[in-house]
Amino acid sequence: MEGADVTASVVLGVSALVALAAAAALGVAGVALRLARADASLEASTGSGSTSVGAGGNLLADLPYRLLQLGLVLLLASLAVTAAITGHAPWTNLAETALTFAAALLAGYLLVARSAPIHGLAAPAALLAGLLVGYGLALPNEALPLVPALQQPVLLTVHVGAAIASYGAGGVAFLAALSEIAQRWSGDRIALLPTAAVSRRAAGVAVIVAFPLLTAAIALGSVWANLAWRSYWNNDPKELAAAATWLVYAAELHLAGRRDRWGAAAPWLLVLGFAGVLFTWLGAGLLFIGQHGYATG
Repeated sequence: MEGADVTASVVLGVSALVALAAAAALGVAGVALRLARADASLEASTGSGSTSVGAGGNLLADLPYRLLQLGLVLLLASLAVTAAITGHAPWTNLAETALTFAAALLAGYLLVARSAPIHGLAAPAALLAGLLVGYGLALPNEALPLVPALQQPVLLTVHVGAAIASYGAGGVAFLAALSEIAQRWSGDRIALLPTAAVSRRAAGVAVIVAFPLLTAAIALGSVWANLAWRSYWNNDPKELAAAATWLVYAAELHLAGRRDRWGAAAPWLLVLGFAGVLFTWLGAGLLFIGQHGYATG
């Protein structure tokens, strides 16, 4: 990348990070306000105070969600600038995939939020996406010529795009699973989080999105592997990690509807699945030597 183009891409990325940081901070402020409101209500019920806390609660509840939307728009704009500069999909190195991962997480959250009231997870989503954006911006991001194995523009777009989209949906499932675990442990007494039932529904929607995307990514990856390396499967660390993650999500889908102790394990499988996502994306390439080493370069 060069000159003003680099500046535009970085400025958009930094602006997205600021929006996400503001969303997380406002989420914390909303928590504090709701706690103050609860205390005021308790005082009023005993005749010792007033319930007037102000009308800012609804605004603080809605602003993090709106800032997530803004952060997504800014990230997509940054990725579009990168694609325009390089002439190919903007996910060929670790810095680019970190930003794309964050965008996929935000898009997944906003999609799931349309079918389940999970505004209480806006701040955690902002924090997780912000960590990814910060990591991506901290990495070197030079527009280098593609290695021969990556010179398949269609497969580069659909295989890697499907994989990272599945990672984002897996991140949303992870956040919803943590909320479900916390609410089941507390008996739905954590008013700041979605209820256990809502969290379960949100996690279910997210994993239903993540699983077919990961399936498509693995299938397309095998086609690409045969073109590049003359074998559909090479026991590469990233391939093995993706397959293990796929099995975890398959097990979760099988157990999620059960009412017994096996069904209660479903949210824990989503936590394990996201650990698999992070290892597939980052750990496998950093810790092991494999044919996907260029992806962490």
